[in-house]
Amino acid sequence: MDPKRLSRSEASLQGRILRLLLRRPGCWAVKFPGVLQRGVPDILAVYRGRFFALEVKRPGQKPTRLQRAVLQQIRATGAVAETVTSVRQVKGVLASIEEATDE
Repeated sequence: MDPKRLSRSEASLQGRILRLLLRRPGCWAVKFPGVLQRGVPDILAVYRGRFFALEVKRPGQKPTRLQRAVLQQIRATGAVAETVTSVRQVKGVLASIEEATDE
């Protein structure tokens, strides 16, 4: 597949995810530009006071070793850090945060 098309598809998915998050009451989210710091997840967000980070990949793609290491570092702080390939997965992340904050 053409690398430009691949990146556009991932960028499109990132845009859909960001729009979902920004429309969610009580959620703040930002697309982190990868050129500033390699390995930092694509989207950083807070929902219901809980920080989470999302590494967005096209279906079938995997995060790099560095991206996996950064996700693990974030998880080690007690925050949520996931690799997602769909808006549906992001909805699942939000649902798990809702369950955790409702307790």
